[in-house]
Amino acid sequence: MPQTIKLRETSKVGCTAEAKLGLLARFPASSLMGRPEEGEVDPIRVIIVEDDENYREIVSSELPCPGFPVTSFANGDALLGSLDAAAAGDVIVLDWRLPTISGIDLLLQLRKRSVNVPLVFLTSHTQPANEQLAFERGALDFIDKTRGVEALAGRLRQVVQSWQALLRLPAG
Repeated sequence: MPQTIKLRETSKVGCTAEAKLGLLARFPASSLMGRPEEGEVDPIRVIIVEDDENYREIVSSELPCPGFPVTSFANGDALLGSLDAAAAGDVIVLDWRLPTISGIDLLLQLRKRSVNVPLVFLTSHTQPANEQLAFERGALDFIDKTRGVEALAGRLRQVVQSWQALLRLPAG
C-alpha cells in the first residue's frame, strides 16, 4: 500500500520531515533541489521502494519540495501489487536489499510485467559487482545513499530528462 507523507514548508532551509519516531530531518536548499520555475519543467513523479521506514519517510518528504512528488512502498511485493502506480511514475527508485524480493529481482519482475519506466538504485550496498549487475539488467543509475537527497534530486532529474530525450528520437 503506498504511503502518504504530510509536508510542511520551512523558510530558507528546504522542507522538513517528521518521522513517526519524532525525528526531524533538515536538508539545505540548493540550486539542484530548488523548485522549478513556473512552466520550466513538469514535476517528476518518483516511485520509491525502501524498507528502512525512517529513511523512506525522510526521502519521501524531502523530494516533493524541489518538484518530485513521491509514492513510496516498504517492499517489492507492495509495488508489484500496485503496478498502475509503478507505471504512472516518471522514475522508480529501488533499494538493493529489500525484505520480500531483492531490488535486482524486482527490476526484472517490473520489466517482465511491462513496466517501462527508468529505474535507479539508491543503496548503501555500493560494491562494484552490484553496480555492474544493476546496469547490465537495465538500471540507469546507481546512487550511494550517503550522497543525500540533494544529490538524488539532481541525478533523478538527469535520468528522467535523458529518458524523455531518448523517447523523442526518431525510430530508425
